[in-house]
Amino acid sequence: MGRGSCVADLFDKAKNYTIAKDAIKLGIYPYFRALSDTEGAVATFEGKEVVMIGSNNYLGLTTDPRVRQAAIEAVNRYGTSVTGSRFLNGTLELHLELDRRLAKFVGKEAALVFSTGYQTNVGTISALVAKGDYVIIDKDDHASIVDGCTMSRGEMKRFKHSDISSLETVLSQLPAEAGKLVIVDGVYSMGGDIAPLPEIVDICKRHGARIMVDDAHGLGVTGGGRGTAHHFGLTDEVDLIMGTFSKSFASIGGFIAGSEEVVHYIQHNARALIFSAALPAPQAAAALAALDI
Repeated sequence: MGRGSCVADLFDKAKNYTIAKDAIKLGIYPYFRALSDTEGAVATFEGKEVVMIGSNNYLGLTTDPRVRQAAIEAVNRYGTSVTGSRFLNGTLELHLELDRRLAKFVGKEAALVFSTGYQTNVGTISALVAKGDYVIIDKDDHASIVDGCTMSRGEMKRFKHSDISSLETVLSQLPAEAGKLVIVDGVYSMGGDIAPLPEIVDICKRHGARIMVDDAHGLGVTGGGRGTAHHFGLTDEVDLIMGTFSKSFASIGGFIAGSEEVVHYIQHNARALIFSAALPAPQAAAALAALDI
């Protein structure tokens, strides 16, 4: 590539990025380590059997025979991919059944399945939060929430982790006439603490803000498995419940649940759903089987 001395090369940042390579040389690089086998609590790593303590397989269902069989039967019936988005040719009856079952499971009118949890947050937030709106997030919220806020046309505000006074301060400074969406994790992945939903709901009601809970780490674990909102008896007060299948539900994918009207809107405006291939049938079937269990 010919360039003058005063012209920057976009790839210079890659050439100068040495942190990971230095860690590899020192033998302390902890990422992208390959497993040759995994069976629940035990995994094979570099030829040795080790205890797996870093997995999100909370209920141990990824190797459950019933879940495996459901995935196998789905492969035999539908194949390995739908090769299309849900918006066009990628919606199967299996997806619709999973939508219905998830809505019932978390106590909402409707649910919509996305291909990944990341896409669920990015698609939902960017579809709902428009110019002139505000999205208010906990400083410890998941990266997919931050990215969804960045991709939206609204303005992102952050409050101190689970600090009710900080949330109150942020909301009190926003225009009363503006649309506002407060997003928290139900269970925070790094600390394992549960969001103080009763207090958050109370503040949001007083300021006219809608509430979305990312319950990726709460579903299957809290509230008898139905999540953090159910745990606190606040299912009706929480407007949107987001979940994933890559933790308790032995699969991959994600969903958003709420009122029929709002889910219908997201279905037709979430670019992460419309412009991405739908969840493969085996993964949808595995999640359904996990729900049955």
